[in-house]
Amino acid sequence: MSATETRPAAALAATPPVRPSLWSRIDGMPTWLGGLVGVVVIVVVWWLASALFFSASNAIPSPPEVVAKFFSAATWATTLSNLSGTLGAAARGYLYGNVAALVLAMLVLLVPALEQVVTQIAIVTYCLPLVAIGPILVIVSGRDAPQGASVVLAALSVFFTTVVGSLLGLRAAPRTSLDVIRAYGGTRFTELRKVQLIAALPNLFAALKIAAPAAFLGSVLAEYLGSGGDKSLGRALIAAQTNSDAPQLWYLALVSGGAAGLAYALIGLVARFVTPWSSGTEGGRP
Repeated sequence: MSATETRPAAALAATPPVRPSLWSRIDGMPTWLGGLVGVVVIVVVWWLASALFFSASNAIPSPPEVVAKFFSAATWATTLSNLSGTLGAAARGYLYGNVAALVLAMLVLLVPALEQVVTQIAIVTYCLPLVAIGPILVIVSGRDAPQGASVVLAALSVFFTTVVGSLLGLRAAPRTSLDVIRAYGGTRFTELRKVQLIAALPNLFAALKIAAPAAFLGSVLAEYLGSGGDKSLGRALIAAQTNSDAPQLWYLALVSGGAAGLAYALIGLVARFVTPWSSGTEGGRP
């Protein structure tokens, strides 16, 4: 081999390795580390705002003042009691709203003529201002059903999302599988049961994950408007606001955010095991 033939190889070997860019290193960052960095940044900004701009009014309490609430046994016991009532109403509304949405979405596939009606119902529930109809629901529920408005607002908060997600998922079924069922004389109900429901699971769980925090928010909003009885997060928020207790308000806000986030993560965990093919895993293993 001549010297001219070996020259490119020698030049390539002498080339220094290319260092990965900053963005490539960020893209390779573990998810948990990115979340931790985000939390640290939020806490630092929060602490600076409370110390520099709101130290006199204490409208934004410092992080230690709010964190101290989590270590108060009396405060935590009261919060758990209030949280249980809110979660119960939100869970019922979540169940009722999602079941109704899924049933109507399946009905559209079985009777396509109903699509326009179901779509209009979903849009109306989405466009309804919950703050405006909340007091009406509280009055209608009355003392006989103190959590009625909380359940209804939670159900309304999830209905549109689940209808859209269910319809998109049900229509994502493979056309070839549907053709095979039709070739063997299967009915639309057979198509729905054997193909479309399975194909809809990824989209359905995506909608259910979004619906979980929405149901919790709807329930808390109804309680803030007067529903839920004496034991609820909404009533606790009203009491803290009336007393101008900023640390308690921020503490309750963190509790509410944590409960909503936990519900989202729980539905996501169920989806990971039920539909492993949609989460980038094979056979349930990463």
